Amino acid sequence: MTARTTVFEALARAGRLASTPAGDCHAGDVQGHDHPRLARWRNGRRVLASAAITNSQNIKAGWRAARTHVMCSATQDRSGNEAEKLLAYRRNHGDLPSTSLEVIIFLKESQGNRLSDEWSPMSRFTRTRRRALVTLAGVATVAATLTGPAQAAPKQEPFMLTEATVSGIHEAIASHHLTCVQLVQAYLNRIAAYDKAGPKLNSYITVSDQAVKRAASLDRSFARHGFTGSLHCVPVILKDNIDTADMPTTGGSKTLAGTYPKKNASVTQRLLEAGAVILGKGNMDEWAHGGSPGGGYSSVGGQTLDPYDLTRGPGGSSAGPGAAVGANLAATGIGTDTLGSLRGPAANNDLVAIKPTMGLVSGAGIIPFSLTFDVAGPLTRTVSDGAAMLSALTGVDSKDPRTKASAGHYSTDYTKYLKADKLSGARIGFVDNFNGGNTEIDAATQRALDTMRSHGATIVPVHLPDSLLSSASSVYATISDLEFKYQLADYLATRPKSVPVKTLADVIAQSSQPDFPISPAVLTRLTQAESRGSLTDPAYQQALATGPASFRNGIDSLLTANRLDGLVFPNATCPASAYPGSTATNTCKAVPSSTALASLSGYPSVTVPNGFTANGLPISLAFLGTAFSEPELIGLSYSFEQATHLRRPPASTPPLAPTTRGR
Repeated sequence: MTARTTVFEALARAGRLASTPAGDCHAGDVQGHDHPRLARWRNGRRVLASAAITNSQNIKAGWRAARTHVMCSATQDRSGNEAEKLLAYRRNHGDLPSTSLEVIIFLKESQGNRLSDEWSPMSRFTRTRRRALVTLAGVATVAATLTGPAQAAPKQEPFMLTEATVSGIHEAIASHHLTCVQLVQAYLNRIAAYDKAGPKLNSYITVSDQAVKRAASLDRSFARHGFTGSLHCVPVILKDNIDTADMPTTGGSKTLAGTYPKKNASVTQRLLEAGAVILGKGNMDEWAHGGSPGGGYSSVGGQTLDPYDLTRGPGGSSAGPGAAVGANLAATGIGTDTLGSLRGPAANNDLVAIKPTMGLVSGAGIIPFSLTFDVAGPLTRTVSDGAAMLSALTGVDSKDPRTKASAGHYSTDYTKYLKADKLSGARIGFVDNFNGGNTEIDAATQRALDTMRSHGATIVPVHLPDSLLSSASSVYATISDLEFKYQLADYLATRPKSVPVKTLADVIAQSSQPDFPISPAVLTRLTQAESRGSLTDPAYQQALATGPASFRNGIDSLLTANRLDGLVFPNATCPASAYPGSTATNTCKAVPSSTALASLSGYPSVTVPNGFTANGLPISLAFLGTAFSEPELIGLSYSFEQATHLRRPPASTPPLAPTTRGR
């Protein structure tokens, strides 16, 4: 049997390939598939080849096996026979299996051999000299077209920006319903309409003046080579403590207003290499310190509003990315989390947040709060988008020693863990320590547990020692205050000499001026941190040695003793709070902080939407596991999301005019 590369062999790659630009795939990235395969070079590119598929049963198996998220070259058999076999199978058997079908296929036109119209809308690409690409997917509409009975493809609807996903963006671009420039301009239009006017959410500190130029470059690259990477033309908002060489990075403080870092943060660079477009920098709690009720206030950015209730804050400290992604002013966002700073905005803005394991994502080039706890992660509207974003961020980075711990543990494709049936057979521990904060949240949590049971999960009530949770505040403060003082100075030393502040003492001196609009609570926290001793302080060393370990041991003991796949609990125990000056109220009782578990242990957590209160405020749920259990948590959270579909956009930022089709 002759080895040759066909589109079906690409389908047969039931493992994963690193989401890298076409032509830059590595054989070592291929794992765990059902079909035989080999790798070889063609025209200087790594391509995949396996035994030629010769019967409809193998084709069927190839479809069932398909869970490939790649940007790799694959060429069609010149004869076109494989294409005709699949068409014949469709005619004779109707539906093809779609159990794992999460691919969009674009076929290169063979020399002198035009494909049948039954391949429309994919055949549009045969007129533009596209290589066959299997691209980042999970697009149900295309899957339905490919797997349905043989018939003319339905007319594709115009691309709708509201609630757009990574895969939906790629589908629209690939089918020529959308250009990258059109997409970016549409988001800029929404920013102008809703962030700077209308409800004035104030989620952006800086809107990039290079975004359209970047989009045009991606359009040109797409015309020549196809998708640039796994996040091709995905518009992203970054929290303003993440360095960008072409935009100021302020940490929310006017002391750094208008100042530029020397280079991009590692996460910024990885996003760009994956093809993303950075729309701008999001507002945040000043220096990520919180301090204002509701979150989202900074001296440089002012107050960000919650798009679900304009009288409340969006949660902090990744407030701007949370509000922007929640209101569809960006496709996705990147924030940071020290003690819930990703998960709080996710809760208030009805989003998915993936707080990674410590060391999974580089923190190089991010203004630190406390490197013992700081992690960067995605804020998205769906679990699949969160998995796609995380996939682009992971890997060992020589500029961040913490990432050495992830060697051998990280994945470059978390989308392969998106399994709708993951709840079936799972054992999940419900941590009951966080009950009683709010009756509506408690009720929503119980409904979520019932949903999990109805989908085959076993729910095991578990309880953490109260003494462990009560120690969280002191452990966190002892470590984070001292680290901020010294680690901020280390970071400021990387900025150009023209930056007016070099130390925390400099920041306090400027921020204490009578006309400086800093939150008094934040200024108090900064002053407290400055008063701390040195990193050799015995109290700090003791807290560092025992505090995080005690939380890891507590979580691991629950998981092991009860044979659990993960833990679940309310992500926030009270709905969104009013910002200063607002009269909005909540009825909540004090309970332990649920976000402290992942923060103090350094373990991963995935936040998902879990309904709404009677007055329309989002409720959220958190899944938590042990170190580097992101695959398990992504699977569980995706399964819950697919069983419930509880995310809905805010009424304050409705769709603008539909995006027109482009060429």
